[in-house]
Amino acid sequence: MIHARGLSRTFRKKRGKQASEVKAVAGVDLDVEAGEIVGFLGPNGAGKTTTMRMLTTLLTPTAGTATVAGCDLLTDPVGVRRRIGYVSQAGSTAPENRAGEELVSHARLYGVSTAEATERGKRLFTELDLEGLWERQPKAMSGGQRRRLDIAMGLVHVPGLVFLDEPTTGLDPQARPALL
Repeated sequence: MIHARGLSRTFRKKRGKQASEVKAVAGVDLDVEAGEIVGFLGPNGAGKTTTMRMLTTLLTPTAGTATVAGCDLLTDPVGVRRRIGYVSQAGSTAPENRAGEELVSHARLYGVSTAEATERGKRLFTELDLEGLWERQPKAMSGGQRRRLDIAMGLVHVPGLVFLDEPTTGLDPQARPALL
């Protein structure tokens, strides 16, 4: 599912006339096979989110190679995006839309029919303890409910590979087992 060699990312910062470089990720080698669950552990600033953002095509690596879900990260980023689900650390819902329509719209971006998206979405709402919230706006949901909605959005198109960045942030202890 994921095969990376020498994956690196350097950011260039300019402060006044001075330019500097920050090496956020230095030479990651990673192999993840289908069915495996992998977690990145480390202190703040260790490069976990930067690595995930590279593997999900949100950042271009400055060095290295990778295939994700059978697609080359650099030459076929659209293929990568079509095959993965991504739940960012910050969340991704529009606060003014209705939760159900937000989920269906997201699935439609992946070519899922409205009927199938609605069926999958309602099933995910049940599994993630969001029943009764289909018509609610995310801005009127609790933080934990919004986080579970973000997770549903990452799963609604049934991707072969899912990236969860800080998936349990904002979830109460009772909701965390539902992710398994």
